[in-house]
Amino acid sequence: MGQYKHSLLEHYNWLREKTNKLKTLEEIIQHVENPEQINLEKLEHKLDLPREIIAKTIERLYGPKTQVSHKLYHWWQEPYGAKRKISASYLHTRISEAMKKIGAENPTQLAKKLNIPEGKTSIIRDWMKQYPTITAKTGVLKRILTILNIPLEELEQKKAILDRKFPINLYSPKIAKLYTHALNEGSLILGKTPTQVTLRYVNQDPVLIRKFIDTVKKAGGWAKILPPQKPGFDVYTDSVTARIVNAAGLPYGRKTITDPPLHPRILKDPQLAKHHLHITFLEEGYATFSYAKDRLQLIIGISRSKDITEHIPAETLQELLKYKGQKVQPTKFFTKQFIDDIFPDLTPIALTQERRLIEDFLWKEFSMKLEPKARVSYLHISLDGDITANYRIAVRSEEAIQLFKEIVFAEPLGTWKEYRLQKMLEIYDEYKGRRLTPEEKQEIKQQTPPSHIPEKWIITKARQLLANEAPWINDEQKIKIITRWYKSRYENE
Repeated sequence: MGQYKHSLLEHYNWLREKTNKLKTLEEIIQHVENPEQINLEKLEHKLDLPREIIAKTIERLYGPKTQVSHKLYHWWQEPYGAKRKISASYLHTRISEAMKKIGAENPTQLAKKLNIPEGKTSIIRDWMKQYPTITAKTGVLKRILTILNIPLEELEQKKAILDRKFPINLYSPKIAKLYTHALNEGSLILGKTPTQVTLRYVNQDPVLIRKFIDTVKKAGGWAKILPPQKPGFDVYTDSVTARIVNAAGLPYGRKTITDPPLHPRILKDPQLAKHHLHITFLEEGYATFSYAKDRLQLIIGISRSKDITEHIPAETLQELLKYKGQKVQPTKFFTKQFIDDIFPDLTPIALTQERRLIEDFLWKEFSMKLEPKARVSYLHISLDGDITANYRIAVRSEEAIQLFKEIVFAEPLGTWKEYRLQKMLEIYDEYKGRRLTPEEKQEIKQQTPPSHIPEKWIITKARQLLANEAPWINDEQKIKIITRWYKSRYENE
């Protein structure tokens, strides 16, 4: 019992620190009118907090410190080795103007007058030979432009960068929408060097794969579907897109550990908030039927997971580790006090913010409060011994169902989950409000579309929407790889 008290005390100390951090996060969000132009001096005066704390918090909310001032991602913020394609006519003209200004007739004379190292001189000579585009590494380009006294932002103003449009507004709707996909079903993967990064996105529904690819393109990048190796469509993006999502606030690594927040624009923009809830329902949400005193209930929810290993008492952790590779119910291992007091405070930040969005919409549209809080539906014990809690928020009131109906079907994409929810709403309208017989419950079960996506539906949609990106979709054997997990799991249902 003493060990439990000690663990509880440690948790409450941790909770106090977290509460202060969350308070700071909320205060900064409230005081930042325009995330594109954050003034540290004004925030420091309003919040009465040390500048370093504000700067660190802003970095977490709105991206790296270098973007605090204007919230734009510039070409020179790319890694040293990231290659850019530059307009040769622009760069030739500017180099020639720089030589003329100091009376140099060629790069060699320019180098002598400006004391440019031989290596950089060779690069300038090479650039003058390239046409119509010049390929240059970011670090080298930045260094030479600085030597020649050419403003770095001029390349953006003159649209001289040809492979990507800079600067990139990290607070724009298109980046916020891309961030939502990455937060839900994406993975930011960091390679051996800063240039070797990618954003991966995996989903079973071809409609969502199409949506993700189009969202990446609208953000200025590209996305490609990998050849089938396992169930689900696996998409990867260009490295610039991955770095943009990271700069917008999504950390590299496992999201169950990094516990990232929503994109800050979503918290300020009601239309983007509804878009986020729509996409998140399709990627992380669920709908199910239940019964209360033989009356039909429709439950709609969203789930997210978080690693809670470090918050579990040692004795309980040892018991849980006996179930590696399995899912277990928390009530089997934790006291009611722990479940009621500790688990809620560990709720993923994004899910807490999503609950707040739902609550705000319910109050604004129906003058109704959202009572249910997030709860842990199960624990997963990995083979490595990490304990991940699956948190869920669920709503079942008529007002909440109406809200989700409006959000999901305002601009439907045609996904399987939308089709299933529409059918469930029709069933709910027919059977709700009265006690049901066993026969009627069986009718409901038979009429409800399965939660898993039928193989035929996946193949048909994939060939309609993805054939240009992945010609192998027309190969019967290869497309079956995408669906085999679902088929083997559900074929006996």
